[in-house]
Amino acid sequence: MNSIIAIDPGASGGIAWRDREGIVQAVPMPDGMTATVDLLRSLAAQMPGLRATMEKVGTYMPGNSGPSAVTFAGHCDGLRWAMYALGIPQEREPTARAWQKWLGVPVEAPLPKDMDAKARRAELAARKRRRKAYVEEAMQRRHPHLRVTLKTADALGILAYAERGTA
Repeated sequence: MNSIIAIDPGASGGIAWRDREGIVQAVPMPDGMTATVDLLRSLAAQMPGLRATMEKVGTYMPGNSGPSAVTFAGHCDGLRWAMYALGIPQEREPTARAWQKWLGVPVEAPLPKDMDAKARRAELAARKRRRKAYVEEAMQRRHPHLRVTLKTADALGILAYAERGTA
């Protein structure tokens, strides 16, 4: 059986997979690259034929500082290299928009162009919270055996999207 691990990269992300018994598991992103590689190595050993899909990230996000963007990009590349070194093939990376649309996350109307910057930032933050809450609730309903958190919800959504034709 070819298994898939789904990765929502970043310190507040997570990793989700379906174990050998067919039960979905999810954990917050481990602290540090060593713990992350140890988890990936363990999963690869337990599930021959393991493949991975990681959310496509890395485009510029207004408001993010340059140094934090570089740190995040380095983390994402570290994950890719770790999977390569462990022999875990990587599937096409879905965008957040693609898997969230498939999941049915409501799309909100565009913001007015004349909205002031402070109000725009506040509204964008509120929209992000609503999207995250929707995904968390949807994944908790789908996986009642898990304690779904904001850190694991997106990884579970990415897994559901990746398995959409197979599970």
